[in-house]
Amino acid sequence: MTTVTEIQTAVRALPDNQFGMFSSWFDNYEEERWDVQIENDQKSEPLLSLMSKAKYDFEAGKCTRI
Repeated sequence: MTTVTEIQTAVRALPDNQFGMFSSWFDNYEEERWDVQIENDQKSEPLLSLMSKAKYDFEAGKCTRI
């Protein structure tokens, strides 16, 4: 399988029990990828700058409850 269309066709052809196993695996895989992306974003300069500013503003009492 090399294309999205082929993968979609294969997933649609799965029996219910195998679809459930695939769905569970895919959910976990997606969460892992999200965690990696968040971790990478936390190390990027634009986000580091925003986090630093937010921390400074909070400590300076410039934040209000929403």
